[in-house]
Amino acid sequence: MELEHDTGYYVVLTSRGFMRVAEARLRPLGLGVAHMPVLIALAREGSLTQKEIAQRTHVEQPTAAALLQRMDAAGLTDRSPNPSDRRSTRISLSARAAALLPEALGLRQQTVSAATAGLSATDVELLNDLLGRVLANLDMMVEGSG
Repeated sequence: MELEHDTGYYVVLTSRGFMRVAEARLRPLGLGVAHMPVLIALAREGSLTQKEIAQRTHVEQPTAAALLQRMDAAGLTDRSPNPSDRRSTRISLSARAAALLPEALGLRQQTVSAATAGLSATDVELLNDLLGRVLANLDMMVEGSG
């Protein structure tokens, strides 16, 4: 197999590279890469249920539950009763997470800028568009198999 022409191979390696750099940059803030999609979703949408967080972050519910448990213990999230469903809770950003998020997003942007150095703004826009379409295709594949 010619890995030089395997898109999945490059996407996985690129993801791992981003994760290594981002983990090192976020660690001093007490954050990790896995926290960021949750923090961003909560910042954008306010409080969400665990199920909604799992959907927004493209993970399975057990994975979301474990991550949210760790985030609760780290003081990154707050929970409140869900007024529309007594069996679930609403999860929101804690004051601590809200205070850390701007710096974390800045570090994230620095990482992306460094990783895309040498690419034009048009190239980066095209890359984002293409990866978004690939992700949408993968989401449809997952939804189709469920």
